[in-house]
Order: sequence, then C-alpha cells, then structure tokens
Amino acid sequence: FQAELQAILQAIKHHENASSRVNIWSDSLSSLQAIQNPTSPHPIVRKIQLQLQERNNINIGWIKAHTGHLGNESADVLAKRAITEGSNLEILKPISHLKYILNKEILQEWKKEWDKGTVGRLVHEIIPIPSFKLHNWSRYEIMFFSEHGPFTSYLKRFNLRNSDLCSCGEIGTPLHFATSCILTESWHFKKPSDSNILQWKLGILKNTGSRTRLKQLLDFIIDNDFLINGPSSSL
Repeated sequence: FQAELQAILQAIKHHENASSRVNIWSDSLSSLQAIQNPTSPHPIVRKIQLQLQERNNINIGWIKAHTGHLGNESADVLAKRAITEGSNLEILKPISHLKYILNKEILQEWKKEWDKGTVGRLVHEIIPIPSFKLHNWSRYEIMFFSEHGPFTSYLKRFNLRNSDLCSCGEIGTPLHFATSCILTESWHFKKPSDSNILQWKLGILKNTGSRTRLKQLLDFIIDNDFLINGPSSSL
C-alpha cells in the first residue's frame, strides 16, 4: 500500500511540467480509494491530493492487474527489479502500523502477566489468551465461572457462612448447584466428567439457551439464599 502510493506520487511528479493531459493507471484499488477520501490522514495520500489539485491535467485511474496491459506488466517487472537494483527510499510508516506494533507488544506482555498470575486461574482456563475482543460475559457468568458468587464453597472462604455445605448436605460449589443439588434440579445441566469440565464450561458459553438457564439458576440461588446456603455466619 505504501509503495503503491509512493509510485503514484512519483509518477505525478514525473509529469509535473507536462502541458498535455496525462493519465496515470494503477492496479492498487485500495490506494485509489484512499486518494479519493478527502479526510484521509495518510501523509502520502495528502501529498498526492495536493499535487492533483495543483495540476488539473493529470488524471489517475484503476486498471486490472495481470490482464496483459503492456504498461502495467512493465511496471511489475520494474518493481521486481527495484528490489535488488533500485536505490533505497525511506518512507515513514503510517500511524496504523505503529498502533499494530504497540498493540502486539501490549498483548504479548499481557499474556506473560496473565500466565504467571496467581488470581483468576479459573477464568484463565477459559480465556488463556488475552485480547481486545469483548467476551460479553454477564454478571451471572462472571460469578459462576470465577466461582465468586452465592455459593457456600465461596462464602465459607470469607467467613460469610459457618460451613461450605449446601442445605442438601453436599459442598456448595457452582458445579454442584448446576448439576446435582436437589434444590436446583429444575435448572440442571448434564454433569461433565472430571476431564471434560473445561469443554462443558465452553459449551455453556457458546449456547444462548444454556446461558439463559445459567442466569435462571443464579437468580434462584440468590433469591433463595437462606434456603440453599443457610444463615450467614453473622446470624
């Protein structure tokens, strides 16, 4: 893209003293579209636009590549020769390239920190590679998959309950409530094997119906906290 723009700019400068009409053809559609954009911030594009404004006898247009047009084929041959025989031309990289490099380095450092961290390990299993993409987890999904929510297994850790047992007598983990607790049977999922828990979690997140059921399960647990989790340790 940068090289194509520079070629167009040099072609315009080559004909800057021409008195007759000049047509310059390029097979780079993206370059031509950028030149047509009056708000383009690209420095080479701005130079081309200025040159064209000052010289109304020069037109640029698009030509399809590799279709036997002599001038276009000759330009390709010369471009390949320039790789080994041409002189160096310094071109400033666009801001978009700088953003790409910075974002890439940020993600690499983020990945290192995420991998060696000591918190959020349950979420790390599901999202091992950080990105700028939004995962759109709901409040309920954050509670369930981080296991930080209305579960006796979590509440006991912070002395919010005297026991980590659910009212049914089993340890009140998110998996327990979602698959085996008799009090939440209406919202049960099929219980996964120990080796398949991660795929089970990913399956819930990929299915709209499962995500809705998970919300209903958490709503029921929250609304019936005393029944399911028993009295708080402060009572």
